Amino acid sequence: NLLQHIQGKDTGLEMLSNLYKHLEAGESGDIVSRSIVCCREGKLVPMPPPPQPTPAKPKAPPPEAPKASKRPDPFRSSLVAAVILTLCVTGLVFMGEGVQVSLLTTFLLAGAAGYQAVWGVAHALHTPLMSVTNAISGMTAVGGLLLMDRSTHSSQGNILAMIAVCASAVNIIGGF
Repeated sequence: NLLQHIQGKDTGLEMLSNLYKHLEAGESGDIVSRSIVCCREGKLVPMPPPPQPTPAKPKAPPPEAPKASKRPDPFRSSLVAAVILTLCVTGLVFMGEGVQVSLLTTFLLAGAAGYQAVWGVAHALHTPLMSVTNAISGMTAVGGLLLMDRSTHSSQGNILAMIAVCASAVNIIGGF
């Protein structure tokens, strides 16, 4: 800060004496102190010359070219994604007859579309996308709270509602 620079390590009472000392020293006085005072005892205080710029640092030689890194194989990454999706679908199918085919199809399409949308977004659009996902998580949390209120006879529904609220809360808090 400017006052701390002028005052130095002394107390606030010695600030003016330090300032006067720098002004009386002339060219050898502190340039900051001499720059902020325009007149003293009715006389114009000459402005000190601007400090000389620091010399530019010599450029270091460019580092050696890094070794060619392995590029990710698109076939391998697609294969891994397909295997994971297949395992998830198989797990959902073996859950029993409680999962309707239309709901499973909607869930899978939403998951695939969400995956493509999130990983394909440009860096400039990341913040708007996250605000939308936070809004969706807010709606999921509200739905989970309503389900917890109304699922008095089903413990499975209550557990799923608690999981939905907890997952939504983690996403909402993590987004801020």
